[in-house]
Parts: sequence; C-alpha cells; structure tokens
Amino acid sequence: MKDFDALKDIWSGQVSKPGISYEDLVGRLKKTKKTFSNKLLLEGLGMVVAIVILVWVWLSNPFIMWTTHLSLLILISCCLYYVFVQASDYKSFTESESMLQQPENYIQYLKAYKKKRYVLNTRKYSIYSIFIGIAFALYFVELYFIAPLWQTAGGVVFTIAWFFICWRLMRIYIGKEQEKLREMISNLERLQKQFND
Repeated sequence: MKDFDALKDIWSGQVSKPGISYEDLVGRLKKTKKTFSNKLLLEGLGMVVAIVILVWVWLSNPFIMWTTHLSLLILISCCLYYVFVQASDYKSFTESESMLQQPENYIQYLKAYKKKRYVLNTRKYSIYSIFIGIAFALYFVELYFIAPLWQTAGGVVFTIAWFFICWRLMRIYIGKEQEKLREMISNLERLQKQFND
C-alpha cells in the first residue's frame, strides 16, 4: 500500500507539458502573417512613391550630361525591380492562406520562403546596392562639373555614410524577418508534433 501511495504521489507531482491550442496558434499565425504581408505591401508602396519622385525629377530638370540620365534610369530600374519582388512575395504570402489546412505543406512552404527571402536580403540586396552605388557615382560626374568641389565631396561622403547606415539597418531587418518566419515555422512544427503524439 505504501508503494502505491508513493507511486500515486510521483504521478500527481509530474507536471504535464502544456499543449498548444490550435485556435490560439492559428490566430497568432494569421496575425504574424498579416503583419508580414502589410510590411511587404508598405515597402512596395514606398518604392512606388520613390519611382514617381525620380521620374518627376528626371522630367522636370534639364540635366546636361548623359551620365545623369543613365543614373536615373538605373535608379528607377532598381526601384521597379524591388516593387516587382515585393509584389510577388506579397501575392505568394497572402495566397498561402489555404495551406494552413495542411500544416506539413505550409511548413515546407515557409521554409522555402524563408530561404528565398534570406537570399533576396543578402546576395540580391548586395547586387542591388552595387547598382545604386553606380547610379550615384554617375550622378556625381555631373555634380562635379556644375557644383563647387566641396558640395561634390560632401555628397560623396554623405552617400558613403548612407550606404553604411543602410547596411547596418539591413542586418537588423534580416534578423527580425528571419526570426518572425522561424517563429511561425517552429509553432507549426510544435502543433504538428502535438497532433502526432
């Protein structure tokens, strides 16, 4: 009898691992997904505004050198590429709603999407930055001929500082984005494991 009471105390003393509520998890996933989708949409719209401004500057100012025209063409092309990528990711991410019914497929989709975004934010962003840098260098050719040397030098220093700040901010952005996607994946994997157990 004593052994039975000891076994009973051990059994009741164990804390069971709390399960994940399906409704809570799906609610959190939908909220994270909506936040992420809105971020993609807002970034794309911001770049559309940048394109409109660049086109307006190009059409309203009589630039002298061909390098400035090429510079603006490169900048607008980079912005258009960014808008296309963000719109494509937004569409893909928002249309994946039906995959929540099949957690295994959604987990695979999110893993592939996470890898794709990492490549975009690292390798493709580096190429994008190189083209932006070339565009600024081409613009500074005209600035060198029409402005005092100190303004050209100030513009170059400011542009280099701006690139450095963007590079630092991009590291933070990549970390936050990857963490959100990692959290979504781990929550789905925990839910899937809970149902399998």
